[in-house]
Amino acid sequence: MVDATTLCPLSDGDGPSGAPSDAVVPKLRARLKWRRARLAAAVPRLHLAIDAAGDGIWDWDVATGAVWYSPGWQTMLGFSPGEVPPQLDFWSSRVHPEDLPLTQAALQAHFSGERPFYECEHRVRAKSGEWLWILDRGRVVSWNADGRPRRMIGTHVDVTARKRIEEELAESRLQLDAILDNAPVGVLLVDGDRVIRRVNKAVAATFQYRMEDIVGCSARVIYGDDQVFEDIGRRAYPRMQSGGQFDEEVSMRRADGTDIRCRLIGRPVKAGNPARGFVWVVEDITVRWRAEQALNDRAGFQRVLLDTVPVPIFVQDVMGHYVDANTAFERWMGIDRQALFGRTVFDLAPPHIAEADEAVDKALLADQKPQSYETQLRCADGTLRDVLFSKAVYCRTGGKPAGIVGAVMDISERKHAEQALLERQQLFEQIFVASCAVKLLIDPLDGRIVDANPAAAEFYGHPLDRLRSMHIQDINAATGAEVARELRQAHNGERKQFQFRHRLASGDVRDVEVYISNIVVHGRTLLMSLIHDITERCIAEEALRGKTRELERSNAELEAFAYVASHDLRQPLRVITSYLTLLERGLGKSLDEEGRECIDFARDGAQRMDRLIVDLLEYSRVGRKAKPFRPVPLDEPLRLALLNLEVAVQDAGATVTVDGPDGTALPVVAGDDNELMRLFQNLIGNAVKYRAPGRPPVVRVTVALGRASNRQDGAPVVCIDIRDNGIGIAAEDRDRVFGIFQRLHRRDEYEGTGVGLAVCKKVIEHHGGRLWVEGPPDDDLRDTDGRPCGSLFRLVLPALASPAAGAGRDGEARDRR
Repeated sequence: MVDATTLCPLSDGDGPSGAPSDAVVPKLRARLKWRRARLAAAVPRLHLAIDAAGDGIWDWDVATGAVWYSPGWQTMLGFSPGEVPPQLDFWSSRVHPEDLPLTQAALQAHFSGERPFYECEHRVRAKSGEWLWILDRGRVVSWNADGRPRRMIGTHVDVTARKRIEEELAESRLQLDAILDNAPVGVLLVDGDRVIRRVNKAVAATFQYRMEDIVGCSARVIYGDDQVFEDIGRRAYPRMQSGGQFDEEVSMRRADGTDIRCRLIGRPVKAGNPARGFVWVVEDITVRWRAEQALNDRAGFQRVLLDTVPVPIFVQDVMGHYVDANTAFERWMGIDRQALFGRTVFDLAPPHIAEADEAVDKALLADQKPQSYETQLRCADGTLRDVLFSKAVYCRTGGKPAGIVGAVMDISERKHAEQALLERQQLFEQIFVASCAVKLLIDPLDGRIVDANPAAAEFYGHPLDRLRSMHIQDINAATGAEVARELRQAHNGERKQFQFRHRLASGDVRDVEVYISNIVVHGRTLLMSLIHDITERCIAEEALRGKTRELERSNAELEAFAYVASHDLRQPLRVITSYLTLLERGLGKSLDEEGRECIDFARDGAQRMDRLIVDLLEYSRVGRKAKPFRPVPLDEPLRLALLNLEVAVQDAGATVTVDGPDGTALPVVAGDDNELMRLFQNLIGNAVKYRAPGRPPVVRVTVALGRASNRQDGAPVVCIDIRDNGIGIAAEDRDRVFGIFQRLHRRDEYEGTGVGLAVCKKVIEHHGGRLWVEGPPDDDLRDTDGRPCGSLFRLVLPALASPAAGAGRDGEARDRR
C-alpha cells in the first residue's frame, strides 16, 4: 500500500528536526481527511466502471486466503452478487484441472519477481457448468516485512468470445490448408509482380517441382515459353484488375521440360485491390486435350472396329427402332444398315419371338442391368438359328436411357454340342448303372462312396442306399492311413491299378483288383473305380508260386545230379583210355593196321565223350557255383581269355584286336570274373576255329558304353561286339546255335560238342545281359568276291556305374529283341 504521508508535501513550517510544526499539523490532517474521502468516493466509481465494462475485480488477502469478488466477477460466472463465498478455494475449485498448474506457475513467477505482474488465460466453470475462458490479471499491492505478499488485487476479463473466434480462425486455416492440399487441381497465389507466393501440392505434382523450390519464383517457370507468359500477362491481368475472371487453355511446361496442356482460371483476391494478389487455378487437361483431339479419329476407328468384329452388333433407341448396325449384322440379316434404320424386331423375327424380345427390352430399360438370354433368329438364308443375345443400356448425360446396344452370337453349334454332351452323360449313366462290372464313384478327399451301380450292391451285399452312404474305409480291409495314401496316389494320377482286400456284408473278405481313373462330374473330380474279384486268381497264383518253388528245388537237384553224374562218368572213360593205351603198347608190332585203327576209333570216342562230359559239367556249373558278384574291369577276363587262346591264335595266324570307349580303359561290370573269362574265351575261340580256308582269321572286339533302349529308365549298359571274318552263320541257324548240343558242321570239318555257345548264353543271362548273333555288317571284312563275310556276336551287360553321357560308340545300347 502507499503511505498516506506521501500524499502531501512536508516543506511548509517544518521544525528544525524535520517534524511539522504545530501550525502545520491541522492543515495536514485536513488534507489527509480530504484525500481519504476522495479515495473512498473513487473506489465505488472504479468498481462501477469495471462492472459496466463486463469485467470483474478480485481482492485477495494472501495471508488469510480471503477474497473479495466484485459483483461483476460473480455475475460473469452466472452467480448472483453475494452468492459466491469470499474464499480462494472457491476460485481454485472452478478452474479447469488442466489449467490450474498454469495459474499456479504464473502466480509463483510474479511472487518471485520474475514477472512484474500476474497474467494468465485459463478456463473457469460457470454456474451453468459451461467453461468460460478468462483473462486473469493481478498485482501484489502490499508485502509483509519478510518480503512475502500480503495483498493482491486483480481483474477477470471474459475472453471466451475471442477464444472461439481464434479457434474458428485456426480451424478455418486448417480447413483451407486441407482443401488446398487435397484439391485435385493446382492453386497458386501470385502477387502483382507475378511472383508465386503460395502453391498447393497439386501444383507441385503437376509441374514436378518441390513446393519450397517454386515459392518465391516468377510464374515464368511454369510456362512453355516467354511469348505465352507475356501474352497471358498482357491479356489476363487487366481483366482481373477490373474485377473480371480469366479462363483459357494454354500450353505450360514441367520441370523436366515436358509440355502439358492446362486450363488457367484467374481471379483477384479482392476486387479493386490488386495489392492483395491474384488466385490462379491450374488444371492439367493434357489427357483430356489429347482425348478431344483423338475423338474424331476414335469415331472413325470405332466404325471400322465395329465393322471388323465378326459378331453381329446393333443399336436400338428406347422405342425399339434400329439406329445402327455393323457389317456382320448386315450380312446376318441380309439387309443394309440404311434400310434397317427405323425398323423394329417385329420386321425381322416371327411374332412370338419379337414379342418375347420386346418384353426383355422393356425390362432392360427399366432396371438398366445388362442381360443375356438365348432365343432364335432367322438368318438371311432363311434358316432359324439358335443365338445368344447380350444387351446393355447406354445412357445420355444425367443417366437417362438413350437406347440399347446388343450383340448376337450364333450358338447353334454349342447347342448341338450340349445336346451331344447330355446324350453322352445319359449314355455314361446307363453304362455305369447297367454294366455287370462292379463300379464305385469315390470322393478322393474323404473316401466317401458317392455312387455305386447295382452290380456293386450285389457283390458287396449292401443295398444301394446303404452303399452310397458308406466310406471306402468301411469295406477296405487296409488301415485308414494306407487307404488315404492310396486315394492320394489315385487322385494325383500316380497309380491306376491297385490290389486290395474288401469286406462283404456277409463278413467274407475277397481279394480285388481295382482300376481307378479320375473323372469330372458336374465340375467335381471323382474316382471311377472298376473292381474285379480276383480271389480265385490269387489262390491259383499262390498254388503256382508253390509249384515254382518245387520246380526250382527240382532244378537244383537236377543240376547237382548232372554235376555228380558227369564227374563220375569221367572215371570209367579214363580207365578205358588207359587200358586201350596198355593194349596198344602190349600188342606192339603184332597189332595189324585194322586193329590199330579200331583202337584209335575207341580212344577217340572216349576222348570225345570226356570232352562232352567236361562241357556238360561246365554248363551245369554256370550260375550254380558262381562266386558272389564283384566289380570286374572287363580288361581282366579279356586278358585271361586271350592268354588261354594264345596257342590257338598263333597256330591259326589270327589277328585279335580290342577297342575300348574312346581309347580309355574298358568299363567295369558286376559279375563273376571266371564266368566272364569263359564267355570271352568261347566266343573268341569260336571266331578263330570256324575260319574259312585260305583266309587268315581276323577278330575284332569292340566295347562301348550306352543306355538300354528297351527300358524306360534308360539304365547304363556295356555293349560288346565280337566281329570275325570266318565262315559265318546262316540266318535260319542264328537262334539255333545257342541251344545245347546244336552243331552246324560235321566233326571231321570242325571239332566240338555243341555246348560252348549254350554256356555263353547261360553266362550272359546269369549276369542280366543279352547275347545274339547277326549277319556280317557292311564293313571292310570281305571275302575274295568282295562280299561281307563272317559273323557279328553282340552282348549287352549292365554297367556297374552310370557312364558319362554320350560316351558310347552309338550313344545308346544296341540290345535288340
